[in-house]
Amino acid sequence: MADVDGGIRARVVGRTLRFLVGVALVVEGGRHLVGTTATLIAQTAGVVLGEVAFYAAVHLVIDRYLKRLNPWIGAVLAVAPVAAVYLLSDAPGRLGSLIFVGVSLVLTAIRADGGCEVMTVPGMFLGKRTHLVCVAFSPVDWAEETWAERGARAHPANDSD
Repeated sequence: MADVDGGIRARVVGRTLRFLVGVALVVEGGRHLVGTTATLIAQTAGVVLGEVAFYAAVHLVIDRYLKRLNPWIGAVLAVAPVAAVYLLSDAPGRLGSLIFVGVSLVLTAIRADGGCEVMTVPGMFLGKRTHLVCVAFSPVDWAEETWAERGARAHPANDSD
């Protein structure tokens, strides 16, 4: 279901799954920070802030110059940097990426975004949802939308009252 600003909206199952996975990622990342050094916490926070800044720039470029970018290709390209930081980094990079994606998923669930989660935080500041899909959860949204449409056709509203 598209929103008025061109983005994709998520329904209850997609939102719930995003929220639960997001909380799990934040808890997993956060539990490694409890009782650690201030240096690791600061480095992790730096990674999170760096990823927010990076994705704000990506969001601006896509919104201004690449509006017709294929939503699937764009989503894969958008998720690749945070995945690379997670896979190729040491503790601060891994923890920062987990927390960034986790917080993004929670905010995506709250906003009912159906698009790419790493674009949610910049989208909040810019007031726009992304047209990029969420590789993991968009299929859930589409299935849920199909079920809702079938249910509406099977049980049309009675307008004769």
